[in-house]
Amino acid sequence: MERMFCPYCQERHSSHPHAKRAASPQDCFICHGLMNQLVKLADEALGKAAGKQWGSFFVQTTFPREVLLREEAVFDEEPLDEAMAIKNQCNRIAVEYVARSSGKPFHPQGDMSIVLDFAHMAGKANPANLYVFGHYLKKTRTYCQHDWACSACRGRGCRVCDYHKQNYPSIEGALRGVFAPAFGASDAHLHASGREDVDVMHLGSGRPFVLELVHPAKRTADLAALAAQVATLHPLEVLGLRYGAPFWVETVCNSHFDKHYRAWVTAERPLSASDLDKLLSRVPVFINQQTPIRVMGRRSDLVRPRRVYEIKPVSISPNEWVLDIFAEAGTYIKEFVHGDQGRTVPSISGITGFPCQCRQLDVMGVEDLYTRTLRGKNE
Repeated sequence: MERMFCPYCQERHSSHPHAKRAASPQDCFICHGLMNQLVKLADEALGKAAGKQWGSFFVQTTFPREVLLREEAVFDEEPLDEAMAIKNQCNRIAVEYVARSSGKPFHPQGDMSIVLDFAHMAGKANPANLYVFGHYLKKTRTYCQHDWACSACRGRGCRVCDYHKQNYPSIEGALRGVFAPAFGASDAHLHASGREDVDVMHLGSGRPFVLELVHPAKRTADLAALAAQVATLHPLEVLGLRYGAPFWVETVCNSHFDKHYRAWVTAERPLSASDLDKLLSRVPVFINQQTPIRVMGRRSDLVRPRRVYEIKPVSISPNEWVLDIFAEAGTYIKEFVHGDQGRTVPSISGITGFPCQCRQLDVMGVEDLYTRTLRGKNE
């Protein structure tokens, strides 16, 4: 069957047994002249990238589904080992053209996505998301980690939330408010290694996190100045800020680090030295924790084995013990104290033989030396 191709499509399908040059690009059986618009779309994309900061680029192309189906029909009529897909050819030509026009190099993980959208005849420039790594300290018992829409109005704003739209102020919102404007980003998302409860402070060296900045117009900013701004505006600190890479999000979020806690333990009767000796004699202790009642709505109901490696008294009185607890990643410390109605075994309540409560809890440190070995694409 005779097929009429534009110069671009004929180059890809030169081995087709019945290929003919079309009288005009619009007469091309496959692309109907779309490939002839490549330079126009690339120039449009470069124009949109001009006001943004970028040092390298990659190319993305999209075609209408009917173009791809027509090319599949042509593939059926020729030797496949000599054919090239339209997207591959388009990407190759676009990379050469953009590199020549911009003077900037191609990189598979470049700073700028040059998009040639043949389906909508538009050239677009989408800055690649930017990643900032660090550790945060939370010096308050009133901030949650992520945005948490007001339960009463579901984030629309009402008297219950004083029109702030959130149940609590969040670390994510605080960082977004400082970092997104500084980088000209459309949004920012917090990715952290675990989380603490709203009423738990996180002290010590902080919790590792990656802040993902969405489509930033700028790719550099004074990170130290931004950290100082966070500390001025919020009861938070961000330490050791540096630029990361996309894979750091998964690495940080999927890593499980053992943690140091400080727990304030009270009981229904006076606490004695013999009670403390009974507890310390069991350490290190292996425990089984069934999913706590307070998180049943968002966690599978499973029994998880955990280890408490060490317990050290900080302050002891008949009214309260202050204990430093070093435990395996994923241990629910509040439940380890009170037992969670028998769902955590053994617990401090079970070991001492009388009900205990965790009046207050802080995270004092995270064993995350591994994160210091992470390297970004420019390191």
